[in-house]
Amino acid sequence: MVFTVIWKGWDFLRKYILTLQRFDLFLQGSLLIVIFLESNVYLLLRRNDASGFLPTINEEWVKIGVGCAEFILGALVAWQGRSWRNFTLSFWLGATAVCGLIVLAFPFPEAKRPEVDLCGGGTISLYSEVDDPHRTARGVFLVITAVMCALTKISVWAHGITYLDDHQPENGPYFYGILISIRLSLGLSSSNWLRATSVRDDWWEAQLSLAMLALMFSILFTLFPRQMPDYKEVDTLERTCIFEPLGRVCRNKSVMLQAVALSFLSAAIFGYNSYETSLLQAKFQVETIHEDPRTSRVITDIFRSLVIIFFVTIFRTRFSARRSDGVKANTASKVGGVVAVFAAVVFAVLAGLGCTTDTIEGKGAGRGGYSQPTCSQQCGCSETTYGFAPVCVLDTMATYLSPCHAGCQEYEDLNGMLLLHNCTCGVGTQRAVRGSCTLPRCALIYNIYLVFFTLMLAIGASGLMMQGMSVLRATRRIDKPLAIGVTFALVGLIGNALGHFLYVVINYMTCAYEVNDVCIIHKDSVWSMPAVSAVLCLLSAALSIAASRTSNGKLSLTAN
Repeated sequence: MVFTVIWKGWDFLRKYILTLQRFDLFLQGSLLIVIFLESNVYLLLRRNDASGFLPTINEEWVKIGVGCAEFILGALVAWQGRSWRNFTLSFWLGATAVCGLIVLAFPFPEAKRPEVDLCGGGTISLYSEVDDPHRTARGVFLVITAVMCALTKISVWAHGITYLDDHQPENGPYFYGILISIRLSLGLSSSNWLRATSVRDDWWEAQLSLAMLALMFSILFTLFPRQMPDYKEVDTLERTCIFEPLGRVCRNKSVMLQAVALSFLSAAIFGYNSYETSLLQAKFQVETIHEDPRTSRVITDIFRSLVIIFFVTIFRTRFSARRSDGVKANTASKVGGVVAVFAAVVFAVLAGLGCTTDTIEGKGAGRGGYSQPTCSQQCGCSETTYGFAPVCVLDTMATYLSPCHAGCQEYEDLNGMLLLHNCTCGVGTQRAVRGSCTLPRCALIYNIYLVFFTLMLAIGASGLMMQGMSVLRATRRIDKPLAIGVTFALVGLIGNALGHFLYVVINYMTCAYEVNDVCIIHKDSVWSMPAVSAVLCLLSAALSIAASRTSNGKLSLTAN
């Protein structure tokens, strides 16, 4: 009787719960959780370095190192789980969750809320430097967790997507597109949503919740069968070492060209996004890290997600369920190349957008061309944990880097609108308000920028989807996981390591004011970031179109 109940319960699960549609849903959830966990880890690294909300050079080196780890281990991660993809995905999610939980063993001594100095030593927000005996150990496990998150994302693409694509190849663009939508819509907003939590005393709640959710998805994937009941085996699984199939993938010109193209496009989008706040601060003098109610991006973030999903849905619908394999390799490459050209055009527009801003008091030409104004030299300012916090002195209509640099000694918080008093750099009333004096003049151009930024992400997501589908379709079915692993290994090297290093160099060269290896404000030449992204998109387009000329459009159809 007991065995009969268990058998009927298991049959119910197999028939109604453990279906391909549920696997797709769980895969989307697992990718989202891993992205959020990775974002939280980098925010905690900033707190571990006592840098508040500002990225340090240590964080940049960690990101470059993680990209190198993806390059070294990406193909191996994909290959070792090709026969048991659901269990391999479960393993990486579980390992990532365990590493995330170990971080909780090293609590922060107390909250490290970023400060805004007032002249004379007062602060607008609490901050205190204390000894942290767990800093080194915590930093080590945060870095390990960041590496595990990166490898888990490779497993999601190499094992999760290929599991779905093998069963329903006609819906491959649908499955691939929805993950790209998550990566470029909710994924890029994760840091904004978790930033405030990362500096509070209850920081562990978010870390614990994300790690436990990753563990939950790890358990769920173990319940799915190795293959769905309607799966038809075509290729016999190879019992060889990695070198033979790896050589086969590396000799596939179409796959390798498309992998490099995808790497350039990823570098253009994610590299630019890493320093987008720097550009906004320099070109529009907008306070981006801490939300000014007049320039809040909460609504635009929601709008951005909807636009990205809409654009990707068009491509998913157009190229799904029209053929037995969804889309041919050469078609996907051509479309991916054309879309990359449009992304380059939008990046060029972003580089050209700007408004006439007033020079921040004390800011000069060249690197290190900033010096604190004479009128506030006696204040002893220390704004490195807060960053760019411009204020406008009402008497002179001059913009200063922060309340302390304007010599302000008192403040009132009027529902997020700061009114500052006794500012030594002012005359008469000696009052100042939050935000740059040029903010009203730049508001329209700033909003136009946000529209084009959203458009760039939507077009870029569509390009990433089509180029990724080209990799899936340009290789034999048996080599799909490894081809995806090799592709994301190259993305790790070219996009996440070398590409990110390129933007780190641009960030260094365009910095106008740096304190303790943290750049506070940039020069106007930071516009070179979107210009570089435009060039990378054009390179991606050229390689993608070249891949379409070398790919065999019938390969995937015959293999499937």
